[in-house]
Amino acid sequence: MKLVAGAKLRRATENAQAARPYQESLTKVLGRVAEAASDAELPLLERRDNVERVLLVVFTSDRGLCGGFNSNLLRDVERRVREIKAEGREVSITTVGKKAREYLRKRGYPVVESHIDVEPSEFPAMAAELGAKLRVAFVDDGFDQVQLVYNRFVSAMTQRPTGFELLPISVQGTDGQPDEAEIGGDYRYEPEGGAILAALLPLYLDTVLLQALLETEAGEQAARMTAMDSATRNASDIIDTLTLKYNRARQAAITKELIEIVSGAEAL
Repeated sequence: MKLVAGAKLRRATENAQAARPYQESLTKVLGRVAEAASDAELPLLERRDNVERVLLVVFTSDRGLCGGFNSNLLRDVERRVREIKAEGREVSITTVGKKAREYLRKRGYPVVESHIDVEPSEFPAMAAELGAKLRVAFVDDGFDQVQLVYNRFVSAMTQRPTGFELLPISVQGTDGQPDEAEIGGDYRYEPEGGAILAALLPLYLDTVLLQALLETEAGEQAARMTAMDSATRNASDIIDTLTLKYNRARQAAITKELIEIVSGAEAL
């Protein structure tokens, strides 16, 4: 399992890291257009004064044997749910991955939708499908806020639980936001900024979800490779310890038999 995870890790890591510059560039473009179309009123940007219903979107793996990859994230999800309920808000959960679905349903959390067994080749289609459902949930189904929670891939040894407000989309304070000089440049938009922004927002949402899928896949394989390597070393240590005990017991039994033989010979 370590070797298989290691082979998958390289491709998953490359995909996750290669997608980051695109998301950062799209965020910069979104920031510039939003600055030019600051008076545009779009549903995905609408910030509700009274947040009563919150939808959590949780990404985990489908399989286990990957150390604390899922458990650390799910503890963070439980903490977020407690905080949301403490504020008097209603919370619902959409899961991606079997581990999140099984863990949260078993403990009575309100899982309204789940997606399982999504292969890496299906990630773009999955991100687009989930993005469309989240837009409907936010605009039409009465959810005032959508939060995204997933493990961000940092390195082969580190996967960091990450969560942030996904909807309404905030073009300010997002990673990769352009500086004042970039925003203040002389840009001409065709069509006008509001129309471009309306097209960019769904694309941005789908891109963030795709990045979360890629980060989760890379983190899962890294965590599994590390966990299986540790399990292999622990098993080897146990084998060495048991072998030593066996040899000592065998040696003691042989010594005892020799003593009995010598004692019997002397008695004769």
